[in-house]
Amino acid sequence: MFFPQVAPLARRNRPDSMVPGRDDRGGEWFGGNMRAWVLALLLMPGLIFWAGSSWAQSQGDAQSQAQGQAAPAPADPKKAAEDAEDQTMVRLLREGVQAMRSGQPRQAIASYDQVIATYEARYKERKERVYCASTTAETLAYMVLAASQKQSAIAVTPNWAIAYFLKGYAQVELQDLPGAKASLEHARDLSPYNPQFLIELANLYKSEKNWPQALETYQAAKEHSAAFSLPQAKDTDEMKALHGIAFVYSETGKLDEAEAIYKQCLAKNPQDAYAQHELDYVVKEKAKQAQVH
Repeated sequence: MFFPQVAPLARRNRPDSMVPGRDDRGGEWFGGNMRAWVLALLLMPGLIFWAGSSWAQSQGDAQSQAQGQAAPAPADPKKAAEDAEDQTMVRLLREGVQAMRSGQPRQAIASYDQVIATYEARYKERKERVYCASTTAETLAYMVLAASQKQSAIAVTPNWAIAYFLKGYAQVELQDLPGAKASLEHARDLSPYNPQFLIELANLYKSEKNWPQALETYQAAKEHSAAFSLPQAKDTDEMKALHGIAFVYSETGKLDEAEAIYKQCLAKNPQDAYAQHELDYVVKEKAKQAQVH
């Protein structure tokens, strides 16, 4: 993926949390990971956005491979113009990030909306299903997915999906949670295998106590983290997805399942303070239920 992994900056029981939480149990808030990623965008720009001719070439090769064709010829003038436009979109995304750092979420949204409008205009006449992919592996996976659904598809620069993702973050800052959910669902639709998009969307479903959708989305994030997270981020993405799955189980009365997952997390990482905190909660709840019965 295109976001470097950094520790979340917001916890569910901190005053800077943006989504109402439940009692004093610690947690991983929707927006916490986003804030960390947004800060990282400015610190590590070379690792963030894949755009321009190098991205287009790698994705074109991947799509040709999926379709059993030879790699395409060098980019034509139209493609070169699109590559240049992609670079402009990267600049707008960075301007939006800078606006967020300056405490101006509305200005940030204006930048992200320009990116979104640009790609919507570019691809609105395409009959194929359009995906946004960050790696060759992700591109190939979307081509296989489309083929299984008897659809034709293309994979394009991830900038479009990133714009929706970052817009969702800005909307959370403005307390526009319905808008944030819509933006993250757009990002998910464009990049359905992106674990980070899925985790943040699941976190929002969790804040709504929409347990079925939260569980389904966390499970998808766990499934796709193995193949589509950066190598150094796979464990982190899987852990966050497992945390979410276990949380939903604990909220829906499946305490045994939640306990098993938290123990699994602690077996992998004994320093996982979140899992330990939630495990303690689950064990206490089970003890209470045992006393009642």
